[in-house]
Amino acid sequence: MYEKILVPLDETENDDVIIEHLLKLAKMHNSEIFLIRVIHLHTRDELAFETAKTEEYLKKKMDVFKKAGIHCRSLIEYGEPEHLIPEKAKELNVDLIAMATHGHNWLIDILFGSVAHKVRHTVSIPVLMIKGKRHR
Repeated sequence: MYEKILVPLDETENDDVIIEHLLKLAKMHNSEIFLIRVIHLHTRDELAFETAKTEEYLKKKMDVFKKAGIHCRSLIEYGEPEHLIPEKAKELNVDLIAMATHGHNWLIDILFGSVAHKVRHTVSIPVLMIKGKRHR
């Protein structure tokens, strides 16, 4: 049912929440996992530092899936996550987008929106959202 799953990560503890859930789901469906980190940069000086840090982070997260016998790849993109996640989902022809939400309160979500909210209203495939740990 879910042959390909796109998993947006944001390098917070929320990533572990969705990864834990996906280890079970991916095994049940023999899924291929695509980890994606969309980096939104404000200056060019951040590029090298953020890219190196993200490459190392994604390698560690990929190893979790690989140790469980799940095929996993990673991608790094640069720009606005709410635009790039749906674009990559379409390009990779994924069956599911699985992401952790930040657990903001309703007022913050109404005022500012969230990447998860924007993504789920943009794509026509299922979006699995697992509530992550709340940031204070």
